[in-house]
Amino acid sequence: MNTVQWRALVCLQSLVSLLEVEDLGGAPALQALAQHLTSLLFSQPDLAQQADFLEAISSALRALLQTMASKHISQCMAPEQLMTLCRVGAQSGSVGVRVNVVGIAGSTGSVLAREDGTLEVLKTIGCFLLEVATKDPSLVVAGEALDALFDVFADGREAERASVQIRLLSTLKEFQPVFKMKIRKEGRGKYSPDQLCVLNNVRMNLRRFVAYQETVEKRLTT
Repeated sequence: MNTVQWRALVCLQSLVSLLEVEDLGGAPALQALAQHLTSLLFSQPDLAQQADFLEAISSALRALLQTMASKHISQCMAPEQLMTLCRVGAQSGSVGVRVNVVGIAGSTGSVLAREDGTLEVLKTIGCFLLEVATKDPSLVVAGEALDALFDVFADGREAERASVQIRLLSTLKEFQPVFKMKIRKEGRGKYSPDQLCVLNNVRMNLRRFVAYQETVEKRLTT
């Protein structure tokens, strides 16, 4: 990736994060930009080998999709494209890339959770996020994946059905003490005070989310 393209993507990320939707041209402009970035992403011949490009474009896409999700703007990445990006990104050696693809999955899923007919893709997103949360060696990435799960499965009929079908509650209940132990064991040696603060917030939110999921599962299965 050339330097100009890399800098353009970094600038785009900053602009999307800082400006209001109206200043960026409104919903149609953001949707068109998302389509352009998606096309640019999948035009690369060997995505997994282009670490700098993957980090830059995943950062820009994450910022864009988070902005769109916050304004309930429909997103346009096909489920197959989303999962291809997520699987490639999840195998990256860069923590930044892995965090970005988790954020992309979470933002996309949180929008889909409010729409009808999205059960299967929500199940796919949920399974991906669960796998990252429970298996990624970095607690930072695992914490981001848990946060994304909280967002995707916070509300919505399809999200509730998907959560039961992927056994979200039982998996998170089993992982809860493991996550707590990892924070206690690895925290001070590997992570900054700010990161530890975030991780402890995720741990507390996980406890609340498990309690919420218990009510959801009880309502849907009794």
